[in-house]
Amino acid sequence: MDWVTFDRRDPAVVVELLRGVAASGDPGVYGDGVEVVVEAPAPTFLRDIFGAEPASARIAVTKPGGGVGYPFHVRLVSDQGGDAGQRAPRRAGWAISNSAGLAFLMQKGAEGAPPDWADLVDGAIAALTALRTDAGDPGWRVAVDREVFRARW
Repeated sequence: MDWVTFDRRDPAVVVELLRGVAASGDPGVYGDGVEVVVEAPAPTFLRDIFGAEPASARIAVTKPGGGVGYPFHVRLVSDQGGDAGQRAPRRAGWAISNSAGLAFLMQKGAEGAPPDWADLVDGAIAALTALRTDAGDPGWRVAVDREVFRARW
């Protein structure tokens, strides 16, 4: 993945990446959709010594086949596993799930309503900020992951 750095206070680059992926209708390499990955800066030295890991939010922009629409899910990847979502700030129109030890946030919206990309990015960054309280404003990064594979049980 090609990473782009940004400042948490100005996530416009993340919003533009989401819009670009959505407009492309890209189904991804395996047909399971495309995710935009937002990653907080690496843990501070002291937190790293005690086992803290980088935290990321994987925003599912396109669904299998390349479709775009509500609900949008954000998988939180951190050293807190499925409990990570419980630390995220509560937001109107969002749900939290601990599914098989994986933390998900879901942004809900009316069927056919235009996506609120800025709110989706703000929600993902707010959750990562709650998980990584030591993360500063600069040094965040974002990338597009086209190699998403979702297991079908």
